[in-house]
Amino acid sequence: LPPCKAHRLAEVAELITSALSSARRKEKLALALKKEGYIPKLLELFQVCRELQLSQALQHLSAIMQGILWLDQAALLEVMLSQECIMDVVGCLVYGPSLAQLKWHQKLLQRTTKLKELLPIRDPGLQQKYHQIHWAQYIQAIILPKAAGVGEGSLPSLTSFISCKKEEIFHALEKDQKFWSEVLAQLAAGATGAHQRWELVNFLKDFCAFSLMFHQKREAFLQTLAKLGLLPALEILLGMDDLQVASAATDILSYLVNFCPFLVQEFVMQEAQQKDHGTDLIRVLMKHMFCHPAAAFGGAGEVMELLQTLLDPGNLLVTAEVSKILGFFNSFYTRCLPVLTAPLLANAAKGHFFLFFFSLKTLLFLVDDYQTAQLLALILELLTFCVTRHKEHMRGYILHWDLLRRVLLLINSKHTFLALGALHFLRKIISLKDELYTHYIIQGNLLAPLVHALLQNGATSNLLHWAVLELFEFLRLEDCKSLVAHVIENFYPALESITYVQTFQGLKRKYERDKHR
Repeated sequence: LPPCKAHRLAEVAELITSALSSARRKEKLALALKKEGYIPKLLELFQVCRELQLSQALQHLSAIMQGILWLDQAALLEVMLSQECIMDVVGCLVYGPSLAQLKWHQKLLQRTTKLKELLPIRDPGLQQKYHQIHWAQYIQAIILPKAAGVGEGSLPSLTSFISCKKEEIFHALEKDQKFWSEVLAQLAAGATGAHQRWELVNFLKDFCAFSLMFHQKREAFLQTLAKLGLLPALEILLGMDDLQVASAATDILSYLVNFCPFLVQEFVMQEAQQKDHGTDLIRVLMKHMFCHPAAAFGGAGEVMELLQTLLDPGNLLVTAEVSKILGFFNSFYTRCLPVLTAPLLANAAKGHFFLFFFSLKTLLFLVDDYQTAQLLALILELLTFCVTRHKEHMRGYILHWDLLRRVLLLINSKHTFLALGALHFLRKIISLKDELYTHYIIQGNLLAPLVHALLQNGATSNLLHWAVLELFEFLRLEDCKSLVAHVIENFYPALESITYVQTFQGLKRKYERDKHR
C-alpha cells in the first residue's frame, strides 16, 4: 500500500477501485488494510485535511472509504463501525460529489446515536453492538444509495454484519425479564418523553420482528412479554395521538396475532369478563382508525385482518370454553361493533358511542373522498365476515339497528368499489336463506335502492349495473321464493322493459309457477 499521505491519496483511491473487479484482489487488499491499520491512519489524515479544507484530498478520501465498503469484507466493517471510527467514516463518505449537499449526515448520526442511549441497556458491550447496528443501517439505507457508482448491487457482508449483531443482542436479552419489565413500564408511563417512547417502541418492534427468525424461541419470547404486560402497554400506545407510536404498536400486535394468537384472544376474553370495561383493546384499534383516518389508512387493512383473526370462532374454540366465547361476543357486539358502525348509525342513536362521529348527511358527503370510501369498504368487509361467521349475534345486531338499510345507501356512492361492497354485504345476507332476514328485507322494502340504481344507471357498460342484475339472477337460481314474489309484485312493471337479459322474464315465469303450485 502507498504511504498514507495527502499527495498519495489519488494513488490509493485508484488502487482500491482497480481491486473491486477481482474477488482474489479484494481479499488480498482487505488483508493488507487490516494488517497495516490503514483505516485509522486514513481517518487521522481526514481530520487534518478537513481542518485545512483540502477539497481534492477530501474527495479522494470519500472515494477510498466507499471503495473499502464495496470490498465487502467483514473484518474491515468491524473496524469502520467501531465507536472510535464511525463518525469520521461518515464524515469521509459525505464529501463525495453526489453527497456534497448532505454535510448534515454526521450531526444527524450523532443526534440519533444519542437517542439510542435512552434505551435501558446497561451492558456497555451490548450498547456498543446496538449502536453498530444503527450505524450500519444508516450507511446501508441513507448514504450508499446516494453515493456515486463506485460499486454495484448490495453489500452481503454489511447485511450479514447487521444480522449477526442483532442475533448477539437477541440471545443476550431474550430471557432478561428485568430489562423487558423496565421497557414495558417506561412505554406505559405517562412521564416518558416522546423521543424516548418512540425509541423504546421502535426497539421493541424490531426485536419482535427479529425474534420471528428463531422458530423455536419466538413463541417463548412473545409469551414472556405477554406475561410481563405487553398487551396492556400496547393498549395504551394505540390510544395515543402519536401516530408513529400507534403504528409501531399495531405492527407489534400483528406479530402476536400471527404467531401467538391465543395470547391476544385470551387477553381480550379476560377483558370481556369485566362488566364495566370490556374488550378495550379492540375498541382502541377501531377508534384509532376513525380519529386519524388519513394517517391510519395505511394500517387500516392490517387492523381489519387482525380483527378477523381475533373474531374467528374457529380460532377461539382452540383456547377457551364456549361460555367464555359467548361472553366475549356479547361484549364485542354491545361495546365494540357500535364503534365500527358508528358512521353508518350516526343519526340512528343518541347514545354515548356516537357522540364523536359524523351525521349520516356528513358521511355521504365524505364518501366522495377516496380515502374515506376505502375505510368504509374495509368496514363493510369486516361486517360481511361477521354475517357469515357470527350468524345469530350479527343478525340480532342488523335487525336491531336497521343496519342493512344504512349500508345500502352506499350504493349511491360515486366510488364503484364501495357500492359493490354494499351489494356484496346484501348478497351474503340473502345467501343465508334466513327467514328473519327475508322478512326484514321485504318489510323494509330494502330491494328498492337496487331497482332505483338499475333504472337510473341505464348504461350497460357500468359494472354496478351488471352486479345488480347478477343479484336478481341469483334470487332466481337460488329459489328465493319470498324475495322473488316481492320483486315481481312490487317492481315488475318498472323492470319488464329490461329485455337485453332474460332475468326479469325468468323471475316472472318462476313467480307464476310458484303461485300456480
